[in-house]
Amino acid sequence: MKIRSRASLVTAVTSSAILVMAGCSSSGGSGGGTSGQSGSSPVKIGVVVTLSGPLAQIGQSHLAGAMLAADQLNAKGGADGHKIELVQKDEKADPQATVTDVQQLLGNGVKLVLGGTTDSDCLGAAPLISNAGGVLIGTSCQTNLLETTKFVPGFFEVAPTNYMLSKATAQYAHDHFPDVQSWDGIGPDYEFGHEVWSSFQTDLKALQPSVSFGKNVFVPLTETQFGSYVSSLTSGLPSDSATTKGLFMSLFSAPTVGLAKQGKSQNLFGRYAAVLNLGGSTPTAQALGADTPPIYFIYDYYDGAYDNPTNTAFVSAFKSANNGDAPNAWAYEGYTAVMAYANAIEKAKSVDPLKLRDALAGMSFDTPKGNLTFRKEDHLLMSPVTVWHAVGDASAPGGFKITSSEAIPASEVLPPVNVGK
Repeated sequence: MKIRSRASLVTAVTSSAILVMAGCSSSGGSGGGTSGQSGSSPVKIGVVVTLSGPLAQIGQSHLAGAMLAADQLNAKGGADGHKIELVQKDEKADPQATVTDVQQLLGNGVKLVLGGTTDSDCLGAAPLISNAGGVLIGTSCQTNLLETTKFVPGFFEVAPTNYMLSKATAQYAHDHFPDVQSWDGIGPDYEFGHEVWSSFQTDLKALQPSVSFGKNVFVPLTETQFGSYVSSLTSGLPSDSATTKGLFMSLFSAPTVGLAKQGKSQNLFGRYAAVLNLGGSTPTAQALGADTPPIYFIYDYYDGAYDNPTNTAFVSAFKSANNGDAPNAWAYEGYTAVMAYANAIEKAKSVDPLKLRDALAGMSFDTPKGNLTFRKEDHLLMSPVTVWHAVGDASAPGGFKITSSEAIPASEVLPPVNVGK
């Protein structure tokens, strides 16, 4: 369904990564008690996100959203009387650092965790936390494996999975760009990038049997020099828009910005009739300003795509807490993960992680995207996929504008339940 669009967007990024210690201090863990009475001890939630390096913007946004949720809950007395404490860890987008951070949290009795920047982060952390009797709510990791062959009972997913994102991207390409007969691809060189490029081809081929696929380029996750990758893509392409060729991207954060800046001299994006970026968020447009190429982001959340009271309140509160900056998709994920924990605590009348697992499975709760439900069988949040179009405009605030936005209902992109398959 098409929702309203906005003329401009300012990205929300918190530059300071701080530990939220709301209410009184406590040396206890997050999962031992079952009391639900007012005045109960605080509950600690580990926030394992990327706060340094090229992808720091993602984790800083996750943290900003989580902080806002904790502040709002604590101002109202907490979750079922438990104040929320966020214990931050910088995973540096390194799966080994993620594992080390998780081991430290578990060693300190913190068994409720949110986070994960990449699929590899969650694949490493989820079994450790689950086997320890804890819960991990994944933020921006979207691998299908944790709902299928690598399912563990302690993992819950906030963001749409790679399956959902790929299916939505293929459907959008088919519906909006039927004249594009061939697609090139560029994405990060790890499981996510390979998985979504393969799925996009399969999904689009099913909708448009005549479509073909050309070059595909995979870039190291922390790459900063994109000249050779740009040359690889542009070699043989006409210098002006190729009306029958599109570009599928799955880059995000700093790599997307670097590719756009370094590809400008070769008119990289101008050579394609359509550019669809699976993943990423509006910080790309904020960083590029008037140099933002016409690009469709297909990911989790854009603040102008949802018109409901919860989203209105979320956007307003986030702006007030973050110098007028609006929340991006990653801030939404951090916020929603904390609110999911709070709703589960209220439902279970307990902070026991095993009881929270039972409460989360099948639980419905209000989010900025509407009332959503964790599917009971595989713990996937049945959530819409959001599409929004950004383009540079020197006359617009921030040097760019969002020309349209659309929410693709979860019912159109959900995978079948395939736990263990």
